[in-house]
Amino acid sequence: MLLKVTISGDYRTSGKAGSDIVDFEDVVGIMPDCGDDFIMSHVQNRMLPIWIKADKRYPHRYDMFRTVYIDGYERIEGTSKIIGKDIKSLSWEELQELAVLKNLRNIPAMRATDLRYAREKAYVEYSKNILGKTIDTNEEGYNFSELPALTIDATSKKASNPKQRTNEEVLDGEQKNTSRADYRDWETDRKSTRLNSSHSRASRMPSSA
Repeated sequence: MLLKVTISGDYRTSGKAGSDIVDFEDVVGIMPDCGDDFIMSHVQNRMLPIWIKADKRYPHRYDMFRTVYIDGYERIEGTSKIIGKDIKSLSWEELQELAVLKNLRNIPAMRATDLRYAREKAYVEYSKNILGKTIDTNEEGYNFSELPALTIDATSKKASNPKQRTNEEVLDGEQKNTSRADYRDWETDRKSTRLNSSHSRASRMPSSA
């Protein structure tokens, strides 16, 4: 099953001439199916730059989004094109699709690092969370280039979502305040949880950077 999503909003451009703001609308993209609560998050963090680039109406180079609206989405029949491919040969676009398909959140976002490292991270995350095999990248003699091909399977198995702290756990951590560093960790987690809860809602409500 796939998701057909229609979005609008605006984004910042990048280039020699400096940055500018570009409005976009009726941009349609296809991505692997996911829970409704995660559609906005995946669009923002994974799919948006891919869909903007593919739409010939918007030739200006994408830098970052400012506002994104989910104008509509529907589930359609289909299978991800990355099924059966070797993770070690995936493109940046395919790595983003893998992150959504298998809920592998630690795969780097588009061009956040170099492609080889992103493939390696995807390989390790897939092995651990989907196949149940942990790869020790610090082990003596480890070399990513020597690892065997790793084919993406067609099963519906996904990585589990990390356990979020309850409000009581957050408050308890703040009250203990055993160190300034611990306090900052709790405060960061609390803000992150609020951000995710407001930005991952698939609706007409805007999500602003």
